[in-house]
Amino acid sequence: MKKIIALLLTMTMIFTFTTPAFAASESNALEGVQVSSFIDGEGKTNTVHISSSQIGTAHVDYYIDGVLINTADVTLLEINSAGVDSINKSSSVRIVYNDIANAVSRSYIEPLSNYLSYSHTTTESPKSISSYSYQGRINYNTYYDSFGNQYNDKLSIYQETGSTTYEYETVNAAQGAVASIVIGVIAAALTVICPALSVVSTNLLYAAAYAAGTTIVGGIVQGAIAKQYYVRTTNYNVKARDVSTSRENIYDAKRYQVALSGGGYSSEYYYEGYLPWRTNAVAYWMFCDFWAYTYPGVSSYS
Repeated sequence: MKKIIALLLTMTMIFTFTTPAFAASESNALEGVQVSSFIDGEGKTNTVHISSSQIGTAHVDYYIDGVLINTADVTLLEINSAGVDSINKSSSVRIVYNDIANAVSRSYIEPLSNYLSYSHTTTESPKSISSYSYQGRINYNTYYDSFGNQYNDKLSIYQETGSTTYEYETVNAAQGAVASIVIGVIAAALTVICPALSVVSTNLLYAAAYAAGTTIVGGIVQGAIAKQYYVRTTNYNVKARDVSTSRENIYDAKRYQVALSGGGYSSEYYYEGYLPWRTNAVAYWMFCDFWAYTYPGVSSYS
């Protein structure tokens, strides 16, 4: 019964997001702390805080019933610093682990394959020839310049679907593995695939443990885990057109979804680039590309 309740609670975890994540090639700096929780095999609340200072790194703070139990800092070694879109399985991970409860610290390097393995990628072309389809319109607030001129700017948004890529990985965890370390390695790896996805690393480990018939107690994995997950990436072109002048700009965007093979867990959609377009962040950046005066804000989306 505890497992069933824990699984249901895990599936309903709330993720906190701010603005869309922009492409890794544009910036190696990642921001924000993601928080997720689950109920372990003893009925205690495990809360995980994950952050990343740059691609290929992850910091994890692991709490049980509100008490900080341990921390883990993970760095993927031997990866490119920019423009990476896959993981080198021959690389290693540097792990710095601090057991707060017992005042013990360890620093060591292990093969990445101890935690993630069997990677392969497949790409599917669109099932039919894609063309731009109208999505809606961004209506900006009226802007008045110093001469009293009035501007009522609008952008029409169109979207075109491109190829879909599946990247497969296997989550590995030996019996007795510290959950925060495994979560940290998954999070660091997911920053390489997509910065927006590092938050799901807690869910991936817990769902993989449940699928393997094991559990997590006191921050320790109680049985061996080897469960495959995949990241599905769909590429999009987003076209913005100035309603008054017909000027156009085209932007790249990606949509991600992560899931365990054979079911058991499936995330919501996550975005990188200029999707979803009905956000203030995207509206702002598009406005700056079209007009040089002060951003007036958005009055509505239609």
